[in-house]
Amino acid sequence: MIYNVVISTIALEELYDSAAWYNSKKENLGFEFINEVDSIIVVIQSNPLLFANVYGNFRMALTKRFPFEIFYSIDNFTVVIHHIFHASRNPKNWKT
Repeated sequence: MIYNVVISTIALEELYDSAAWYNSKKENLGFEFINEVDSIIVVIQSNPLLFANVYGNFRMALTKRFPFEIFYSIDNFTVVIHHIFHASRNPKNWKT
């Protein structure tokens, strides 16, 4: 079953800020980053229970090439992406 996906405004901001940073380091690297995040979101969308609960009802998926964590929850048949941020950051510092 394919779930609906909703990406929060905060997660989009985190995604685009990170992509801009990668693009500033190497041409098109930010676009490669976005493509990788998109591919992980497709996996989450088709099988959201694949990734473990890490806190309450939050689950976390890791990207392969870039050290990023995607935090999401499942509400009925909708996956809500809450945060996309670098693995070195402390989740306690989430923007809210």
